[in-house]
Amino acid sequence: MEEKIYGKNPVFEALKGDLNINKIYIAKGIHFDKKFKEIIQLAKEKNIPIQYVDRNFIDNEVKDNSQGILAFVSSVPYVSWEDLKTKLDNKSIIVVLDHVQDPRNLGAIARTCEFLGASAIVIPKFRSVGLTPTVFKASAGALSFIPVVRVSNVANFLRELKEENFFIVGADLDTDVEFGKVKYRFPLALVIGSEGEGLHRLVKEFCDLLVKIPPYGKVNSLNVSVALGIILYKIRESL
Repeated sequence: MEEKIYGKNPVFEALKGDLNINKIYIAKGIHFDKKFKEIIQLAKEKNIPIQYVDRNFIDNEVKDNSQGILAFVSSVPYVSWEDLKTKLDNKSIIVVLDHVQDPRNLGAIARTCEFLGASAIVIPKFRSVGLTPTVFKASAGALSFIPVVRVSNVANFLRELKEENFFIVGADLDTDVEFGKVKYRFPLALVIGSEGEGLHRLVKEFCDLLVKIPPYGKVNSLNVSVALGIILYKIRESL
């Protein structure tokens, strides 16, 4: 779920605190006084996306004096990787999403991951949907139980996972390796690409193994949450 914070001082105080801010919207053409500059600087330091929009967008969202600034704050807390990894073991499975942008897909992914016993979901801060009300609803409550970690860069995070001895598996249509014909090692990270684009090149380079689901019909790809469920179930069988 998300809450709205608007006005210069409330947004500034939210940035100084530990709130999970998904994104900040600032009206185009607004005068950047000292407070606005401090907000922008703090947001950059915390890797919080800022988007400049028409004033009408903010006014339609707020229906009050916003002072030209609006922040969306997640009421479902994100978990830090440093805290989470202390709770993982050598049989853990985490799911890493390479810029999934559809909120319903993320909700469905969360539901699948929780159902199949994944330890956590990892999403990037940029060019990816966050924990919005639509995502929470689509998860059918699963986001109340499965931790979600946000990272600045997926490729860098995978590099760190390799240092932690994770076996990294990427789902990719261009490989010849079928997901059901390989041996999986643990702890394991399953990387799923975005709708349409799939895995980015640098992300692929950090994968130890790329697998695909072979098609038996005329359609050669599946919805991202469906593909995740099929591969994740097979991985669970390997434990």
